[in-house]
Amino acid sequence: MTQAYSYFQRHQKQLMFASALYVLGIIVFHSQIDGRHIWVIAAVFSVLMNFTYLTEAIHAGKHITTETSIAALLISLSVAGALWAPILVIAAIFGHGIWDLCKHLGAGVPFLAWYTLGCFAADMSYGGALLLFWVSS
Repeated sequence: MTQAYSYFQRHQKQLMFASALYVLGIIVFHSQIDGRHIWVIAAVFSVLMNFTYLTEAIHAGKHITTETSIAALLISLSVAGALWAPILVIAAIFGHGIWDLCKHLGAGVPFLAWYTLGCFAADMSYGGALLLFWVSS
């Protein structure tokens, strides 16, 4: 990834700050909310996380169809999960983690290695925690 076209490379500090707020937001919102609302909060977080790569693709003018398709699929799963079946939200979060790993290996629009691996770890942890919550409910 060259700095010439990478929006997030040029705004790395803001991305780190937003990423930290995202993780903190997950912890705060889930610890303060009644269990009935967990799936709506999880779906909102899942939807929001899908805009990072799409934004980079649009800015770079590359891989827009791929990034849009993946984002649309994961956002659709998240919304359907919040409305009907929580397992779909969990699948969307795990799916985003898998996409992070694929991105780290070169799929789609190029992105920062520290972010893709960090996001993969966060998504797998979050998805696992939600899966445990769902199974135990």
